[in-house]
Amino acid sequence: MDLVYHVLKSPLISSDQNVPGPRKKLDLRFTLKLCKIRKSNWVSRHQDDTDAIINSNIGLTESQRYFVCNCIILYILNRKVSVLIRKLLFRTAALLTAVLILMTGTGFGEGVSLVPPTPEAPEGIFMGRPTPAPTPEPPDVVVNNARTPQDIPDFRFPKDAKLFEIWFPNIRDADEAILMYDGQVWMIDCGDERAATRGVPLLKQLGIEKIDILFNSHLHHDHINGLAITDDTAKVGEVRICFPPDLTESGLKMLQVAEERNIPIKEYKDGDSFSMGDGEVKLLFLKNDESYLDMNNQSAQTLITYGDRRILFTADMEAPGQKAMIDRIGGDLLKCDIVKYPHHAKHDLYSPFYEAMEAKLAIVTSVEGRGDAGQLAIDYRGLPAVYTASKSVFTHLVTDGHYWLCERVAIK
Repeated sequence: MDLVYHVLKSPLISSDQNVPGPRKKLDLRFTLKLCKIRKSNWVSRHQDDTDAIINSNIGLTESQRYFVCNCIILYILNRKVSVLIRKLLFRTAALLTAVLILMTGTGFGEGVSLVPPTPEAPEGIFMGRPTPAPTPEPPDVVVNNARTPQDIPDFRFPKDAKLFEIWFPNIRDADEAILMYDGQVWMIDCGDERAATRGVPLLKQLGIEKIDILFNSHLHHDHINGLAITDDTAKVGEVRICFPPDLTESGLKMLQVAEERNIPIKEYKDGDSFSMGDGEVKLLFLKNDESYLDMNNQSAQTLITYGDRRILFTADMEAPGQKAMIDRIGGDLLKCDIVKYPHHAKHDLYSPFYEAMEAKLAIVTSVEGRGDAGQLAIDYRGLPAVYTASKSVFTHLVTDGHYWLCERVAIK
């Protein structure tokens, strides 16, 4: 460590050397003395550093730190470190130098770098998640990721799209659908007690505590008896009906529940229209009133329109009611992209009614593979269908007014 002591005491690094000047013989003697430690490739490199420091404007304190560090390192390398370790350190330094050259582009032409520049952050960063790449334009207006997820697995709506959503619980042989748009929550039917119980997890998973309006298509048990259970989970603001309550036992039960819970009961009729939120989502109700038809065939049809997209809820109306409706209003109002298939697909559709709809997807509130006439007809007609009675998942429809996405969402 004598070398370190002499370096620190050398007049070469005193304050009078702060101003650059001509080299003296003393400079050379000091440099030679420093290099006499041992012959090493590291010595020649350190000599260049020493010469640079002697002729720089480095102050006393900084110079001392610099020389102390360099001399200690030099001393250890020459006296304490084995030849093998020195070789390893040398190769490591060479590797780091090569990496530095690649990163900076040194030696490969001015302004040229082998490392591609970091891309700018994409627009639409939200809470640290990058905006996904846009998906190809779907060949059809309905993206059926519930049935054929391999077709367009990464389909996404534009990040600024205002979406209209429809949710179906894991139900069979009953109807219940939740509509969500622009801060409002509506329902079409609420099932029976069993279906409503299965609808409770969906309401909780969506965080729904209030249902603004519940529309009832007709007063049969599998469409209205779940009112109390639904109201226990999400308070129902009002119930809209299109039949007198005293026509069925379920209607009277609904009336009693509504009175006990102070739920207003209001009527709607054929041709009535309702708008959700900002008014872009519209519900048009179509109802047969022919006296020769039973309640199923008079049950209200709900045509929902948002932008260019339409879905038709057909409740439990079967072929006689379908024929009466198309004879009365024609087929234009029946056109839709998706149909909530009537009466849980127990029966086939009236062919002119089916052709007028031009539906590209059917939602069936039943279990697949039961072999009912409606299920066989769906297969025969080649109409893609999604069945809501599927364990551990909910059925979700969502549209931006241009495309529909049908998907399964796991029950949490």
